[in-house]
Order: sequence, then C-alpha cells, then structure tokens
Amino acid sequence: MDDPVAPDLLARAASRWPDRIALRVGDHRWTFADLDYAAHEIAARVAAGSRVAFRAEMSPASIASVWGIPRAGGIAVPLDPRLDVAAAGRLAESFGATLGWPPRAHPGQPEPEPSPDRPVLIVGTSGTAGRPRGVVLTAGNIAAAAAASRIHLGTRDTDVWLLTLPLHHVAGLAILWRSAHDGSQVLLHGQFEPAPVAAALRDGVTWVSLVPTMLRRLMSTQRGPWPGVRGALIGGAGVGDDLIAAATAAGLAAVATYGMTETGGQISTVRPGEWPAAAGTVGHPLPGVAVSVAAAPGRPGLLSVAGPTVSPGYIDELPRSGAFVTNDIGYFDGAGRLVVLGRADEVVVTGGENVHPAAVEAILAGVPGVIDVVAFGLPDEEWGERLVAVVSGEGLTASELQVALAAALPRHAIPKEIRIVAALPYLSNGKVDRATVRRGAAAW
Repeated sequence: MDDPVAPDLLARAASRWPDRIALRVGDHRWTFADLDYAAHEIAARVAAGSRVAFRAEMSPASIASVWGIPRAGGIAVPLDPRLDVAAAGRLAESFGATLGWPPRAHPGQPEPEPSPDRPVLIVGTSGTAGRPRGVVLTAGNIAAAAAASRIHLGTRDTDVWLLTLPLHHVAGLAILWRSAHDGSQVLLHGQFEPAPVAAALRDGVTWVSLVPTMLRRLMSTQRGPWPGVRGALIGGAGVGDDLIAAATAAGLAAVATYGMTETGGQISTVRPGEWPAAAGTVGHPLPGVAVSVAAAPGRPGLLSVAGPTVSPGYIDELPRSGAFVTNDIGYFDGAGRLVVLGRADEVVVTGGENVHPAAVEAILAGVPGVIDVVAFGLPDEEWGERLVAVVSGEGLTASELQVALAAALPRHAIPKEIRIVAALPYLSNGKVDRATVRRGAAAW
C-alpha cells in the first residue's frame, strides 16, 4: 500500500511485476511489461495537451489507449463503441476532443513528468437523464480510488477481475485501475452473456462487477455455486435485497455498491461477509471518502461526497470547490452504513405523499420472473403525479405484482398503473434506458 497516489499506475506495475500476467483475452496473455510497451507506443502518437477520443472497444488496444494517451500528456476520452463514426465525432467535439490520434507536435518529444493533479480522463456520465456530461478525472483521483478499494475490499495481487462492463464507463475503467494498483489480473470479456460469464466465475475469477440486470440474467439461467469468487460488486442501479439474497443462496458472494463517475467509481460498498447485517444498505464509505447528509441525523437528505477520489469538475467549467453534492437522497443507519433511497429529481409526489421509485423497483425486482423494472411519475390531474411501473419478464400478471407491493409498501406507494413488457431498452452500460421508457409511457 506504499505510494498510493502514483500518477502512472501501469508504469509502476510494469516496474514491479514486468512478467506477471496483467490481461487475458481468450487464449492470449499480456504481461504488465507488454501493456506498458503498448501504452508507450500509443503515447508516441499523441500530442501533449490534446484530448483524444476513441471508440472504446473491449480490446487490449483500448486498454493501452486508456494508459498511453495520458502518458503523453494528453487526456483520454473513451466513447461508446456502438456509436458510428459521425455520432462519435459529434460527441467527441462536445467534449472538446479529436476523434483519433492527432499528429504529435514534436516527434521524439519526451513524455512529461506525471503529476497527480493532471487530468488524464474525460468520462461521460451514463446519460440516463439526457446528454452525457464530460467528467474530468485526474491521475490522483484514479490512484486514490484504486488504493481505497483495495483497503476496503481486501483485494490481493493473486486476484482475477472479470471485466465485462464497458470501457467508456467508470465501472469498467475502475477494474483496470485496481488491477494495475494491486498487480492483479484482468480477464476481458466482450458483451455480457450469462453462459460465458458463469464459466469464467467457475474458472479462476475472484472478483466481478455487474449491474443488477446482469446478475438477474445470470441467476435466471445459471446456478452456482461459485466458491472461488471472493466478491461480486452489484451497482449502477438500485439493488434489491431479494436479488442479493438469491445470489448468496446460490453461492455467489454478491455485495451492493454505490458509486458515481464524479467520484472515480466506488463511494460505499458492502464488504463480503457483511450480509445479511448490511441488508438494505450499500455498506460503509471507502477509506478517505467522506459522505455527508444534508439533514438531521437519521433523516434522509441530499448526499455530498468529498475526498481524493472526487473529480475536480466537468469539462470547460470552473473547478469544483468543496464537496461534490450528488442528486441522491440517503441517510446513515445506526451501524454507520449508507442507505441510498434514490435520486431527488425522481421522487414522485402523488396525492401529497412522497414516493421513492427505487423502493417500488426493489420490491418488484424480487418477484420471480421479473427481469427489470422502472418506476416513475407522470402528470395527473387528480393526483398531481400518478406512479407508473413498467416491468419486463415472462409469465407475470399485474395482479400478482400488486399483491407483492401491497405486502411491503403503504397504499400511496403502489403504482396506479403497471405495464408488463417482454423487454426494456438498455444503455450500453447495462442499465435500463429510463428516459426512453418514460417517453414511451407518456404517449400511452
């Protein structure tokens, strides 16, 4: 744990463990020295001070770009690889970046001295509420996030991380940072598919990060146990206790985690072994991550986050001063664990009562056969807003879903309308595309 804020984690890893396997893709292996050399070759093509955007395919080349562009003094801007060239170019331009490597200003120019305060990445937010915003992350943010995760989770240099989350989102990128910090290995998969993921979890993988949809798909088609898995971090959306309980019963050490792009990923995570005491929470904040609640003790309020993992701000905006104020509402329970109720702008006021859609979603997600669910409010002349739920799954009826909700929630928190669909639309990071669902419901 020495040198926790080393500005270039890959260079440090290559110096310490040059022959250790850093990356596996199928039958191919790359050592830390191999990745470091690839990053150096990419750095030789990048002009210092440039913002370089690239379509972040799930490939060694993309991983080398994440490390190599900042090494030259540039800022890496990974984009959704599903975008066509024109759309990627427009998004890159909105981030002030060039799509592709610009010519180096001075061929042979030495690489600049790394600094913890230097911006190295621009990562788009998930865009669930609109156009993605470009979050600036520094070398110090990245190194601090990796170091805090190791302390909190107890990760080891012998670990193997399964990477199946996209490389243009912070949850996927964070796996690269943790691996380089710890000297552990990454097993790179492409698009999430339950069968190959289940096979990997039986064959040496010790850690994995998934969104709830991925875990539900895994649990519905593949049953454990997976005794070699030390932890499965489940986040990116509300995680119901029923889902964690089902995974635990199947032999998968699933833990709820809460994080944001603006905080370099993890803010708070349940440690393996804390279940079921930590049920309903996202565990304790990571070391060095200070979370405060804008409310009286024990009462819910807006969450703020401060510490070395917190981004200095968004592109082309004044640097942030003070803590990052999230749009999430939560509180600390009596054991000091964080409970996140949902986004402040998603609270539905129906008939004068406040309803957190995340609480409704958590109940519905626990009903057998449910794959995913989105709850939200729509304008209503009688109620002000009426609560609506859209559920994907098979063999479901609205009446059985109403019964499940009535057993767990007050009457005002039960949706006035439940619509069952075969499938919901998804963003590239595996989350439900809430904006698209809401737009479709508004046209009912």
